[in-house]
Amino acid sequence: MQVRYAVEEDLPAIATLSRELARHVDDPDPGTDIEGLRENCFGPDRWARCIVAEEDGAVVGFAVFSRQYEAHTRRRSLYLSDLEVREGERRGGTGRKLIDFLKDHGRAHGCSRINLELWAENHSARPFYERIGARFDDEVDILRIPLG
Repeated sequence: MQVRYAVEEDLPAIATLSRELARHVDDPDPGTDIEGLRENCFGPDRWARCIVAEEDGAVVGFAVFSRQYEAHTRRRSLYLSDLEVREGERRGGTGRKLIDFLKDHGRAHGCSRINLELWAENHSARPFYERIGARFDDEVDILRIPLG
């Protein structure tokens, strides 16, 4: 298995996996259009980066992440927005390899941590994140400011 930065040719596979993730966390189906993924992960005003796990030439997992910075702590971090491993490929180390790649990327860019949100009802992912050392942060509450 190889983990690498995604290229535009990976977009159809990423789109398929992102639909699996949406179903898994009870979000609306994002559909099959890949233009939003292309614009936000590969466009000139890129909002995020994507990595993929590839096995025998097929993309079997992906993660999307972006940079964060806190002026008051002078710390860089990564924000993991999505991680999905294809059904049937789970529990085989793919998720851990994606996270290990992100850890290496973060260290190389002076980051102190990886932040993520875990849907409260995502009981199948909770043990995975606990096994890789993720901890709930009792000091921070997540708030959202709607823009619409």
